[in-house]
Amino acid sequence: MGSQVSIIRPCHLPELELFRPTSIDGVFESIKDGARVLAGGTDLLLWASQYGQPRKMVWIGNVESLHGFSVEDERLQIGACVTQGELIRCAAFRRAAPAVADSAQFVGSVQLRNQATLLGNVCSASPAGDTLPALLVHEAQVEIAGAPGQERQMPLDDFLLAPGKTMLAPGELVLRVSLRGLRANEMSAYRRHTERQALDLAFVGVAARLAFEADGYTVAGARLALGAVGPTALAAAEAAESLVGHPLTKKTKSTCATIAAQTCKPISDFRASADYRRHLVKVLVEDVIGELEQRARIFKPLGEGR
Repeated sequence: MGSQVSIIRPCHLPELELFRPTSIDGVFESIKDGARVLAGGTDLLLWASQYGQPRKMVWIGNVESLHGFSVEDERLQIGACVTQGELIRCAAFRRAAPAVADSAQFVGSVQLRNQATLLGNVCSASPAGDTLPALLVHEAQVEIAGAPGQERQMPLDDFLLAPGKTMLAPGELVLRVSLRGLRANEMSAYRRHTERQALDLAFVGVAARLAFEADGYTVAGARLALGAVGPTALAAAEAAESLVGHPLTKKTKSTCATIAAQTCKPISDFRASADYRRHLVKVLVEDVIGELEQRARIFKPLGEGR
């Protein structure tokens, strides 16, 4: 028998210093002192098992400005401390970004969603992160501060580099994410495949956003993103573009799904083989497009005359 490698994961954390500032200035003071940022904290033990147990943490939950959450304008603003549960329960958010709301409902369990933040899912940069494909189709922008008053913004697909790696530099903090809400005659959705409906990572995740012409059938614009089939969530721009200017027929949906499957770069692991993941991409792309087609037909009378 070959030797087996055991991974020892901590069941508890050692004593550590926990800072709880009430201002952004206080957060940066703690970061400079070597503290790691903590928001929801649902991945803390997992992070400690992979990167070493932290000795200093700074909890940002006392900073009121990081709880900001606005769906009033076309671009939605979601602060670093806003939880998945808050987004799911907000009817205005579900109408403005249904794909993101769909994806948030798959994260962990009810208890975890009430603690875990959307930005935590982003900064974890897991290729299987459910919210990431959905955020991509809603043109998410990540807003980063290197110090108070020193802010920069970048598209989410530039922010994500590799599993667990982002463009966030030492000493920086993600303040919020902004995304574009739906316009008239637009729909979005997210679908995934897993063995269980909760507390499980996606074998494959697919998000799509479609804009329809006034007839409710011809595609005027499209965005498509895939999860768990590459080193990061990835935009399938060529596949999405194949739909534009055409009605959603069996042929156009199949063509789009085939291009998407050719675009992705899945790996084989203990959960699924690369070939199976490519097959799932084709199935899920057709499913999610079909769902958006149905939504467009249902809501077409409401969009007429706007």
